[in-house]
Amino acid sequence: MKNKSRKSAKRQQNSIFWIYGYHATLAALRNPQRTNYELLITSDAQKRISEEKDFSLLNKVKQKILTRVEIDNFVGKNINHQGICLSVEKIHKKTIKEFIGEQNETRSTLVLLDQLEDSQNVGAIFRSALAFNINGIILTENQSVNENGFIAKSACGGLDKVPFTYISNLSSAIKTLKDNGYWVYGLDGKANKLINEIDFPNKTVLVLGSESDGMRKITTSFCDELIKIKISDQLESLNVSNTAAVAFYHLSQKIL
Repeated sequence: MKNKSRKSAKRQQNSIFWIYGYHATLAALRNPQRTNYELLITSDAQKRISEEKDFSLLNKVKQKILTRVEIDNFVGKNINHQGICLSVEKIHKKTIKEFIGEQNETRSTLVLLDQLEDSQNVGAIFRSALAFNINGIILTENQSVNENGFIAKSACGGLDKVPFTYISNLSSAIKTLKDNGYWVYGLDGKANKLINEIDFPNKTVLVLGSESDGMRKITTSFCDELIKIKISDQLESLNVSNTAAVAFYHLSQKIL
């Protein structure tokens, strides 16, 4: 029994992290699916957050008023925490069927990130997804960055506003998506069709590959169609988060 208790405590410890920055922290406080433990906040940040309409959210979590230097000891000296951070638990992982079941039955646009390992890129993708009304993000568990404070800060609230989940089996997940009416498009710089030539269906999945290698061959084989963004011949490719932002814009225009 003691060993089981230790393992359980270790798993819980590994699932807890700090979200920092004003917008990221506020989004976490507002997210009903997020388990929050402790809020560390400066008096200046508390004054700012007290002007929010739902300031009563603060009463639902344990608080400590600290100086910026004291907060540095929790999140790091070089972190721009803006005088506020929140100890949280990682969001409970949903199965792909559960995740799809929470989507609109007739119109849904999802993004699948295949083995993205850079927190800043993933955070930026969440931010762009929020900006262009992407309905959800699916990440692969293998060789992918896990939920963390840097993603939350880069996402500027998007991590707690855009639903997401992780999958362990890519082929099985894509099959489930297709069985539920989704058409799967892979972004590939070598594709023949341009993204602006596509009339996207009401239920669309856009797949983005890793920062270094793009989509894997096995991943491209699961896609219904490969598409690309037209860029200048003077540049080989865009950063994956920049690619995502452009692609999300095109998607938002097509599905209005």
